[in-house]
Amino acid sequence: MSTKGISEKKREIIENLKQQLLSYPIIGLVKIDNIGARIVQKMRKDLRTEAKIIMAKNSLMRIAVSETKQEIKGIEKLLTNIVGSCAFLLTNTNPYRLASFMDKNKVPAPAKAGQIAPNDVIIRPMNTGIPPGPIISELQSLGLKTKIEGGQIRIVEEAVVTKEGDRVNRTVALLLRRLNIDPFEAGLSFIVALEKGAIIPGDSLIIDYDYYEQNLQWAYNSALNLAINAGIVTKQSLAMIIVNANQFAINLSVNSVFITTKTFPTILSKSVQGSLNVAAKIAISNPEALSAQIQERLKTVPKTSSSIEVRK
Repeated sequence: MSTKGISEKKREIIENLKQQLLSYPIIGLVKIDNIGARIVQKMRKDLRTEAKIIMAKNSLMRIAVSETKQEIKGIEKLLTNIVGSCAFLLTNTNPYRLASFMDKNKVPAPAKAGQIAPNDVIIRPMNTGIPPGPIISELQSLGLKTKIEGGQIRIVEEAVVTKEGDRVNRTVALLLRRLNIDPFEAGLSFIVALEKGAIIPGDSLIIDYDYYEQNLQWAYNSALNLAINAGIVTKQSLAMIIVNANQFAINLSVNSVFITTKTFPTILSKSVQGSLNVAAKIAISNPEALSAQIQERLKTVPKTSSSIEVRK
């Protein structure tokens, strides 16, 4: 790229850009279309510990990129993306986290006449606070249904006054301003990011971290359950495998009436419950016989359980 005829002042700007580009491992290009100075200053303040935003004329940005391609791998890939209103965003931080932060910190923005609408412009039912007059015909020309209520114009039905991708006309822009409606969002967004010689498109940098965190938690729980059920010993699964093995051993001992210090109370409890169930059935058919049999049986019950062998 030819740099002949560049003034000393512009050369200073280019040299400063080059120095900044060489100072950061991650170089991004961000859109600044329809963004006022106030929003740019706010984003600079919000990102001051994370990133640096540098604006310059596109021609000077391209020269700075071209003159650092020997030192910065892949930076020449940015050249085709330096179009329209854009700026450098330089950072040491994960670009995915930065993109998510910028996406979540956009602010309401007014519509400007001639602007391409990034989304549908919708006016919902509301009291406009405007007295009746010639404005009624303007509202109706935009497809808005109105009525007079309390000496003021009321919009009674929701209507789309500008569709996504269309230009905002002057009448719509003035009406939205009068109604204090900011239909758009403004903020910085990545065009591309360059990291270790690789170009990452801006759309690919937006990640729903909550969604991925939920999926990651589900994957972790599924893997842990699989390890436990398959007996695969890991640091995370070992405790539950031991607990399950212990419980399985106890259940096996109880069901096979294999008496140990741990299973004796459960086996005894089941035996007593079984006896009570039998006694209840007998009581239904012959209550008197049950009473006599129980009294006779109690005389033969040992005073202690020393005759029962307890295995440890």
